[in-house]
Amino acid sequence: MRRRELLLGLAALSAACGPRRLPPPPAAPRVMAAAELIPPDLDVIARLDMAKMKAALGSLTPQLLSREVLKRGSVDGEEPEELLVESLLAADVVYLGYRPSARFMPLDRVLALQGRFTPITKAPTGFSGGVDLGADVRYWDRQKGKPLARSASARLYAAGDRVLAFVSEAELDAVERSLERLGEPRSLSAPEEGALSVAARPRLLGKLVSGTLRELLEDSKSLELVVDLESDMASLRASLQTSSPEHAEQLVTAGRAVVQAALGDRDQAGRTELRAVESRVSLTLRLRREELASLLPRASGG
Repeated sequence: MRRRELLLGLAALSAACGPRRLPPPPAAPRVMAAAELIPPDLDVIARLDMAKMKAALGSLTPQLLSREVLKRGSVDGEEPEELLVESLLAADVVYLGYRPSARFMPLDRVLALQGRFTPITKAPTGFSGGVDLGADVRYWDRQKGKPLARSASARLYAAGDRVLAFVSEAELDAVERSLERLGEPRSLSAPEEGALSVAARPRLLGKLVSGTLRELLEDSKSLELVVDLESDMASLRASLQTSSPEHAEQLVTAGRAVVQAALGDRDQAGRTELRAVESRVSLTLRLRREELASLLPRASGG
């Protein structure tokens, strides 16, 4: 009996001292849409429907626009990467999330593309070998060498042949967290409508003004913008969620002065509507394309 007890005790001790069972590996990220790779810490998220842009402007304009946006979007002024330009032109929908500079140009950014792309079978030029995360999601890191510009792509993600994402260095950890939390509600996301849509934190607009208007914008909660392109016109719809109905009315009063200053006597046809509904301010604006083009350089700091 004593021998049996000793053997049982040794067996129990051996089991206790043996290797512990490892936990299962984390689930592979199942990326369904490019927007899922935009992390919530960024201040501006823009969505561009390339199919609608091509239909409205022709195939050449998006090609020129892609290069110009990428070049202007780099604060260091470097030429855009060829892989990035080629991917943009193959995209159906483009999402750009970024943290802006004082001139509203991207500093830290994630550019995520939805479409049908040529599968990446080997490391792109300048990138290291791929890392497989499972569920057909892979990434490639920029090879070590000269220091990267802040807005340059430090990592490339691919989800099958349908999603690509170019991530600057400061956003690598944030994108990894987004992959771990797929499906969770997002604090900032661009509306899924229009040729162009934007979601931004209102405090950014507050930096352009001063006094009471700045305080009202900094206290607001969300800002969304949708642009639709027609044959010779563009319609713009903006929505600003304020903290109270009183603040909404104050912003409408101030906003009318801003619209008048921007458009001058071009609003004679009554193409502008600005109103407050409870705590939300809405702006509807119809412009000829040349009028919209004349306003865009001011908005981008150009």
